[in-house]
Amino acid sequence: MSLSKRLVCATAMLCMLVACATVQPERERTAERALAPAAMEHWPGLTQLQDTDYIAVLNLGPGALQWRLRTLRAATRSIDLQTFIWRDDSAGLAVLREIIAAADRGVRVRILLDDSFLAHADPMLRALQKHPSIHYRIYNPLAHRGGNLVVREMENITDFSRINHRMHNKLLVVDGRIAIIGGRNQADEYFGIRDGQNFRDFELVTSGPFTQEFSDVFDLYWNDPWSIPIEHLVAAEDAGDITTVRDWLGPNASDHEDAVQTDRHDWASLFQGGFSGEMQLLVDAPPDASPALDAPVQLGNALVEEIDAVQSDLVLISAYFIPTEALTNAIERATDRGVRVRILTNSLGSNNHVGAHAAYAKHRPALLLAGAELYELRPDADTRELYLDAAVVQSILGLHAKAMIMDQCCVFMGSANMDPRSLRLNTELGVLIDSPELNAKVRQLLDVDMQAQNAWRVELDERGGIVWVGEDGTLRHAPPASFYLRAESWFFGLLPIEGQM
Repeated sequence: MSLSKRLVCATAMLCMLVACATVQPERERTAERALAPAAMEHWPGLTQLQDTDYIAVLNLGPGALQWRLRTLRAATRSIDLQTFIWRDDSAGLAVLREIIAAADRGVRVRILLDDSFLAHADPMLRALQKHPSIHYRIYNPLAHRGGNLVVREMENITDFSRINHRMHNKLLVVDGRIAIIGGRNQADEYFGIRDGQNFRDFELVTSGPFTQEFSDVFDLYWNDPWSIPIEHLVAAEDAGDITTVRDWLGPNASDHEDAVQTDRHDWASLFQGGFSGEMQLLVDAPPDASPALDAPVQLGNALVEEIDAVQSDLVLISAYFIPTEALTNAIERATDRGVRVRILTNSLGSNNHVGAHAAYAKHRPALLLAGAELYELRPDADTRELYLDAAVVQSILGLHAKAMIMDQCCVFMGSANMDPRSLRLNTELGVLIDSPELNAKVRQLLDVDMQAQNAWRVELDERGGIVWVGEDGTLRHAPPASFYLRAESWFFGLLPIEGQM
């Protein structure tokens, strides 16, 4: 047989193997529920706050990592973590270190991960699961678990309609007393400490009776039939045990120890400087029949309804802003009734997904003609000194925050971008808060990012062309003036991929 025929046969056989592989939802298992909140004696700093919902803002990356690690170290009863990305870098390993230490104290740990970035991670996850207090589930997993990227991509082709739908939610609930929600994944760039591109991100930390709502939504996803325990995907003999993980963590997870030291009474000072408000969860329903059939559009539809209720002022913050038809129409309705609409997103130079920028660029003229104000974050924004650790302050700054500020009353914060993937394909989670005081604070913090030294204002010139106005003048080509980036964006703009962005 010729080489070409052998290659064709091998490819055909591999395709058949991939096509036959499948993941079945687990519908018969017993539901697991969040544990009752830990005794208040373990959280003395919250004693005077337990009857009211309080919200504090985690605006700066290093501080957000500090409070995340402090929260994990304070755990006495339960940790529930739901996330999209978790890297084995400085921040990610510090989080893992604290989770294992909590499990060693007898804390029940439940971790729900999306499967998008888990190539080669299965042995580690399976080894962690062997700890009696740690439980891992993978949302909508790929059938092939070998970690071979080629096979995983081939499965994307043969089972694309299912695994194209991802879980983008980010949520941490500890002891039923503290919840952290927002846009940050567990990785250095989301906390401003990476040696490379970093993100300006945003989160809220909450305490009070509403924490039970966060626990309930974690249970909703944890018990979804498409959230599969790692031990049902990876054989025990294909991984080491918790000792293997400890031996590896020892020399690799010593960073940020100083950031964890705290007194339990510190929680009082955090929340006494925070805000109260009426909260409402906006959450996509996880799939029942199949991720390919149960469209996660609930949160997206709710956001359009909220935009339609705005009376005078709307600020949209989105790392990847590619408005769907429904969102575009809602923005046009808002400007038609006199609402001031401001949109902050990434510029070409600050965007870590050039394809997403190319899709967004097509919408700029229509948004501007509708009367919206458009701002694009500068990769060299002055606020780098505010958001990034001093050791990496010269890094490119990108936007990763996701928020809506509505009139003078309400704020939405969560995991959802204003793009088709967040609004129609991925599951998302966020919280809508009615609090004029929090609204004013978030407005103050995010308005900084739209100042001329931090963002270009995008406008139409007298001929209808796009121009970028900043403190250093007006540009007629997409800043930064990199021919390579502009050519790459142009190429992606030719492809019919907007619906997948």
